[in-house]
Amino acid sequence: MYHIIYNPNSGQRKTKKAAEAVRRILEQQGEEAVFHPTEYVGHCTEIVREINAAPEAARVLIIGGDGTFSEALNGVTDFETITFGLIPCGTGNDFAKKLGLPKNPKKAVRRILSSEETRIDYIDLGGKRCLNVCGLGMDVDVLVKYASMKHFRGKIKYYLSLFYVLTHFKPHRVRYRIGDVEGEQDVFMVGACNGSYIGGGMALAPDSDVADGILDLVVIDNIPKPMIPIRLVPFLLGRMNRQPCTHIYQGTEAEIEVLHEDPGRVQVDGEVMESPRLTCKVVKQRLKMLL
Repeated sequence: MYHIIYNPNSGQRKTKKAAEAVRRILEQQGEEAVFHPTEYVGHCTEIVREINAAPEAARVLIIGGDGTFSEALNGVTDFETITFGLIPCGTGNDFAKKLGLPKNPKKAVRRILSSEETRIDYIDLGGKRCLNVCGLGMDVDVLVKYASMKHFRGKIKYYLSLFYVLTHFKPHRVRYRIGDVEGEQDVFMVGACNGSYIGGGMALAPDSDVADGILDLVVIDNIPKPMIPIRLVPFLLGRMNRQPCTHIYQGTEAEIEVLHEDPGRVQVDGEVMESPRLTCKVVKQRLKMLL
């Protein structure tokens, strides 16, 4: 039995079309499936919690992006009796890119049907779970601007938001700690990474491993405005980790705090939250996936 969760109204109904393709393939393979369309923000979490409350083990396929899968992760009550598959159908699909999943829904579901169960990590934030990347700074500014724009959609909307933020950028004062490393400084951004990518494929921690039980804390120093376009090129090409302004520290726990801002904002898998602080702890190989 497969449970399929999808948002029928997202991506100009692209997700609904993907769900129909998945339905046909499962029927062709003789697989039983129950489809669960979401109706509001947070509904995916509720659906997963309800599925996970049943005594039998469940396989849950998420048709969507990082945000939908993150909602699903936050609905799990028993990690031993639930296994996920991801069919990429979001705007960015950054975690799917890290996992090397096919972008085509038909290819993705066929791969799932022939896959073995694999265990990967997630980040525990103390009451909330993070799948891919959480942090603060420039990425939060872009998401806030993105939410305020009404006349564009998808990646063009994200890149317009990014362009606006970069041309109006002000540094953020932060305090961070991971292992024996502590610091307080002005930054471009800070990210605690389980995955590698943000913003539809921009590599923040290209060498991260989703199953090694290690967090990558990426600290990018404040970048003077004239240098931002120069630094953006290696960022887009996945080479930001080689720039002198980028520092990557590793550990199993990390703390990040934005200072002197009211409200302080952070982002968790693309969701902006009004909180000045993130306390992160990696949970090693607890999340079961069909990869």
